[in-house]
Amino acid sequence: MADHDERWVLNHLIGMCKDEELALRYAADHVKDPSIKSLFVELASQRAQFAADLSPHAARLGGGQATDGTTRGALHRGWIAMKAALIGAGDKEMIAEAEHVEDLALATYETALDDMLPPTARDLIERQCAEIRLAHDRVRSFLLH
Repeated sequence: MADHDERWVLNHLIGMCKDEELALRYAADHVKDPSIKSLFVELASQRAQFAADLSPHAARLGGGQATDGTTRGALHRGWIAMKAALIGAGDKEMIAEAEHVEDLALATYETALDDMLPPTARDLIERQCAEIRLAHDRVRSFLLH
């Protein structure tokens, strides 16, 4: 993201958070274990809040993008659904997909922190990145069981 301006970086994070929210809600709808379902719903709500918290910062830079996620996110959700329909997807597969989504989110946030950010948003993005790192570890712990 090194060649992008502050607004683009914020909008990219917002779109990624919305993608994650939708992917985690999909996963929550397709797992049986109540503790995994609860985790996915919690993380989906967290990502929706992250996007909402970032939006005013993007708006101050000329307006945030109203989005329901990115094309990449929609394609990924479609791939998960197709894979589940063709070969089935149990809790373990949904956890693996959620971990993949968390990997992408963490990488996106870490890259954003190396990029140009509005000073007013940097602390927020650092806190969100730390929370994503914790969420990633929580999701991974389910894979290890």
